[in-house]
Amino acid sequence: MGTTISLNAIHDSIRSLSNESREEILKLGQTLTAAYAFDNFDVDLKPSVPTIEKSSDTLKHLTSGLLFLLSHIISPHDLRCSAELWKKSQLNDESDNLPEDLAPLPDWQNLLRIHPKHSELDSHGMSSRDRWNAWKFLHDLCHHGPEYFAQFRAILDEPEVIEEVPLVKTKLVPARAMDINNGTVDGNRDAIQTLLAQGGIGDPNDAEEGGEEDVVNATEHVVLFHGDLGSGEKIHSAQLRRMLERMPHRRLQSSIFVFGLFHLKMACADGIWRIFIKPKAARNDSTCIMRHVAFLRSREMGTVISQPGFRRMHEIIMHDGICMRLECWRVLVNKKDERILSLQAYAASGPTFSNLQVLADILALEYVARQPDLRELREKTAGQRDKQFENGVIANQYFLLYEELSRAMDSGDIGRVELTFAPWAFIFKGTGKHKYAAQMFKHITDVHMFYPEGLKLAVRYSMLVNPSGKAGCFRATDWCVELANL
Repeated sequence: MGTTISLNAIHDSIRSLSNESREEILKLGQTLTAAYAFDNFDVDLKPSVPTIEKSSDTLKHLTSGLLFLLSHIISPHDLRCSAELWKKSQLNDESDNLPEDLAPLPDWQNLLRIHPKHSELDSHGMSSRDRWNAWKFLHDLCHHGPEYFAQFRAILDEPEVIEEVPLVKTKLVPARAMDINNGTVDGNRDAIQTLLAQGGIGDPNDAEEGGEEDVVNATEHVVLFHGDLGSGEKIHSAQLRRMLERMPHRRLQSSIFVFGLFHLKMACADGIWRIFIKPKAARNDSTCIMRHVAFLRSREMGTVISQPGFRRMHEIIMHDGICMRLECWRVLVNKKDERILSLQAYAASGPTFSNLQVLADILALEYVARQPDLRELREKTAGQRDKQFENGVIANQYFLLYEELSRAMDSGDIGRVELTFAPWAFIFKGTGKHKYAAQMFKHITDVHMFYPEGLKLAVRYSMLVNPSGKAGCFRATDWCVELANL
């Protein structure tokens, strides 16, 4: 630009910006309605000048964090329940409560108890998930089918909503990076204490933990910390180690861990890969998913089989799912009229939107695996069974379940996100991802069966944030941390 500036001026600017950032973090943290999210990031500090002494470890493990204000309907009073939770905690060996009055232990059956009315069947024999699947079949036809069906996009309503997070723009404030390795129990404990210190909250009377006079006393309030599953395990381990401490601040009594939905979504993609691609036997059939991958990503066959990564697997699920559902449309309309051999021919027949809705319901009921229908198919004799059809409806079921979770996260429908936990938890158990299943059992049990109503809302509504303030642009909290790291 042709502009020169002195080194002192640069340093003054950095100090000024740092002070402004510190004031903004303090202002947000001391509202007592702020949530924190943190994650590790690595920096490779390779020396630019060769030295005689060579260090084998040039990788520096650091921790980044974000602060954001909880939903406007959450007040500090809603989070003032630390003592109440500790009184009923399973970690409190001095509690005088009876065992049945303590916090409930994780139970997988609690996944089936939430949002009960949305599991009931309507007059057409369809549940809330069946209706969502029918909507998705119709959406794919209108957006990816022949041009004739594009005219119906304007009259295609949004899918049924179970419970939405309030649409408010979320201001994300980055915390100062910390020279802490959160890959250890001590590292996660230090990250929590450092973030609380940056937010200006804690116990001002605890001199050993860095208590200061200008710190807002938050010992009676709980604080939400968002992170990946590893952080949750280490935070719980730290609480186990410190449960005999007298002061609430030292035993991390106020720390409530909330697992990240973005990491859950990555686990879902990996679960589908473990079912349909990883086993060698799953790649032998002429209608297997890998045959479709050969068309979608012909140059990446080896990578997809060995280690596809999240983004590649995400796109395979999305693209292959659309193709499979359009093929279901073609098969169904051909069954209705043998003269119709393609979707283009079906479009030429001029079907109405009401006709498409009827067929979409049939697709959701007959071309997606449902119990007990799938059990009946499998109980047929060997000569009567159509194993390719069975595998196809199961693939439709899992791909649609992934689409349902993704769409619910983008639209802020936290109720539908929770409704997908039950099938995903059992998929995780079947594919060896037991830690994710256990975390989902614990999360639903704590949130819906133990936490007071205010904290319950705070946890659920903080799992999705909206940095842009626009409809359909919700993002998982842990995704925002990963983006900041990037």
